[in-house]
Amino acid sequence: MPKNKRRKGVSRVIRANDVVYLLTREDVIACAKEMGIPEEVITDDILYKVKKGLEGAWEGWTEVVKAAISYALKD
Repeated sequence: MPKNKRRKGVSRVIRANDVVYLLTREDVIACAKEMGIPEEVITDDILYKVKKGLEGAWEGWTEVVKAAISYALKD
């Protein structure tokens, strides 16, 4: 099997310094609290729905990253 192909169900190790952006449950809860929503309301079901909503919003993520790179290079 080629090195760049992974079998289904086989994960790879990602080092912390390789992560550019990571959103955690705690981040979602913090946003909810800023909205006046208590932590208890953010159930696993709500978190799943938020995750699915974000997946749709990130369909154009490459364009967002390209814009961020261009902006960063202007500094």
